[in-house]
Amino acid sequence: MKRAQLSRSHFFFLIIVSSLFGISAAVGQTSTFSSSLSSKSVEWATTGHMTIEGKLEAGIHPQEYGLNVEYLDINANNSYVYALLTLVSHVQRGSISQGQMKWLYERAIASAVPRNYIEEFMAFDHRKADLEQYMISSGGDSIARVLLYDTAQMIAYGDRYDRRRRSSNAYRKVHSNAARILGVSPGVSRSIVTIVKQEVKLLDTKTRVFWGETPYTPPPEKQTQN
Repeated sequence: MKRAQLSRSHFFFLIIVSSLFGISAAVGQTSTFSSSLSSKSVEWATTGHMTIEGKLEAGIHPQEYGLNVEYLDINANNSYVYALLTLVSHVQRGSISQGQMKWLYERAIASAVPRNYIEEFMAFDHRKADLEQYMISSGGDSIARVLLYDTAQMIAYGDRYDRRRRSSNAYRKVHSNAARILGVSPGVSRSIVTIVKQEVKLLDTKTRVFWGETPYTPPPEKQTQN
């Protein structure tokens, strides 16, 4: 499959998810974290962390992706997620596992995406989608590397949830195929895969250190009075 010719005129954004998810085109300029929280002029939609103008709070993006923005455009964010689903589906011959969708759901929650949009992500028909269309409307070539990163994450963490083991060659084939479609060089692709491997290993370390000797115990539920 030839690399899609994508527009470079769109703003860079991430998802997540971010991804997850992660993951959208930035709107406006960067500003301090406290400015939007203290502003009384911001009117919020009833769906969650989004203004009525369609500006989504950046959520986990600055920490997860190093994207220094305060808001994301919700339409660009949605297009990014659809691009992610389409790419993951394509490199896996039209399939996305339950574990991979679980990762996407969790990344979308962490990225402050309103629940009604997340429901649309879960119902999206990725088999018939146009990757180039969603790439262009979410940032074009500028989001190719982070899209490859989220693809690697979605597959790696999804396999953990699914309790599935793939060979190194199988992972390499999937990632190289995704990189070729996005036009990401082999060197950059290897760097991105290395980052994901390190993050997976770090999660294992966190799990062992935090919970290995002292498993989490939820507090007792409060008894409701009739």
